[in-house]
Amino acid sequence: MRKILIVDDDPEDKFLLQIAFKENEIDNPLVFLGDGLELIYYLEQNQDSDLPAFVLLDLNMPRMNGKQALRELRSDSRWYGIPVLIYSTSTNISEICECYQLGANCYLIKPSDYEELIRIVAQTHAFWTQTNVLSEA
Repeated sequence: MRKILIVDDDPEDKFLLQIAFKENEIDNPLVFLGDGLELIYYLEQNQDSDLPAFVLLDLNMPRMNGKQALRELRSDSRWYGIPVLIYSTSTNISEICECYQLGANCYLIKPSDYEELIRIVAQTHAFWTQTNVLSEA
């Protein structure tokens, strides 16, 4: 079962996501990383492993933010096939468009309601691990 990488520096967001995945009985191992640098380092150290099912990537983080990490991922052919789902509080249309231009596969707005988070996690997981067909490139 492929890992899901969650890149977010907010401990509360990480906790809520962990609970939401558990409540949805999702068995994929979750790997929590604190920023884009940790994501790139993790992928470098695990490049002989299967690619993750997807990366859930926050935008506002220290050291290397989500856009910088996305740019880095999309510039390296080893990681081009990893689905990158932006997970942000921003509803700014310019920012959303920029993320898609940088190669994001999806843009999810962080919900303020826990029940909505449960629903988003279930739908996101089902689509990216069961419905969508990934390339190996």
